Amino acid sequence: MRITVKGKNLDVHPKVRDHATAKLSRVSRLFDRFIEMDVVFSEETNPRINDRIHCEVTLHTKGKYLRAAAAGPDHLTAIDRAEAKLTRQVRKLKTKLVSKPRREAAHAAERAREPAEVTELGATT
Repeated sequence: MRITVKGKNLDVHPKVRDHATAKLSRVSRLFDRFIEMDVVFSEETNPRINDRIHCEVTLHTKGKYLRAAAAGPDHLTAIDRAEAKLTRQVRKLKTKLVSKPRREAAHAAERAREPAEVTELGATT
């Protein structure tokens, strides 16, 4: 999985970049079908907002995009909050993908066990 970390109108320190890569690569342990992950940091310029650093994570899988955005007073807190949201989304996606074929197989097995109705041909009333 390729992880891209960039900043929008701000420079991302290498230590923050390494922390984001290490923290967000844990998500791939839950589900291994990821293609690419983009992490974008931006800073809010309004002095009234306490959570000034925004972290937006976009995860590209085969046919799906998962997106989690979070804010925090510093880069590390924003990464932790975004990772928690993304982890929840990945678990939900994996549950959907794994349980659907199992449900279909269970329904097919039930249909196979039911006795077929036999109609008599040639009987006249």
